[in-house]
Amino acid sequence: MTSSDRSPVDYRVGLAHRLRELMRRTGVTKADVQARLGCSESKVGKILRGDHSIAPLELAALLDLLGVADDERSDLTHLGEEARKRRPKTPWGAAIPDRLRKYFNTEETARRIEAYRPDLLHGLAQTEAYARAVIKTNPALRPQEVESLVQARMARQRRLTGPNAPEYVLVIRQSVLRAPVGSPETRFEQLRHLRKLAGLPHVTLRVIPDSVGLTSALYFPFEILTPPGGVRKTVYVETLTDGLFVDEETRISHYEAVFRELLAVSTTELLDSVEA
Repeated sequence: MTSSDRSPVDYRVGLAHRLRELMRRTGVTKADVQARLGCSESKVGKILRGDHSIAPLELAALLDLLGVADDERSDLTHLGEEARKRRPKTPWGAAIPDRLRKYFNTEETARRIEAYRPDLLHGLAQTEAYARAVIKTNPALRPQEVESLVQARMARQRRLTGPNAPEYVLVIRQSVLRAPVGSPETRFEQLRHLRKLAGLPHVTLRVIPDSVGLTSALYFPFEILTPPGGVRKTVYVETLTDGLFVDEETRISHYEAVFRELLAVSTTELLDSVEA
């Protein structure tokens, strides 16, 4: 990924990873960082996860605490500068609800995305027409908002075919392939798109046959997002009106076990047998 391909979120996550490595190396604790910066424990956690940028004076104080000097200090200062840059404005940016911004940022930097969708296709796998048909089901959205959200979804998808693409593993129920979403043309185009996606070396698309019946995942869609740099995984659980992040290690382990079950009972062979 070149510098022009990287977003401020990428730099923020990269800086957070480097800071955590330095803390491990020097024995500096989160409590030490909190005391040096004079901020809350919550803010320290956000900085070290890459959820929050760090001001220049705060970064300088932290690098002093960690004993960072010379070229390494210059490098980390540069990361901090890039992380604080604002994203270029997009026509669809204002349409994204605040509750989804953390999810988009987490997805954007994930090195592996494992998703289970029992009801419809995951957003990263949808064509523009399919996405429009899904988003239009929300009666609270005006036509302009629908189009903005569709374009936001298309922008998110570009990671899958761009440089440094993440590993993407999607598990769906067989019924999703036959679901009457949009027109027959929309469904035909969507199936063709799925087959193209499945041919990418970093994409795995698996289908749970109808004959399998219920699994321990039931009908709850969820994603396991693996960030770069060995940071602990995050699980995102989608609900009707919102989404929840799960970051407790024991609960994440449960979702990982369920996803392994889904992989075991699914197959890559059903996609070619379905016609729109």
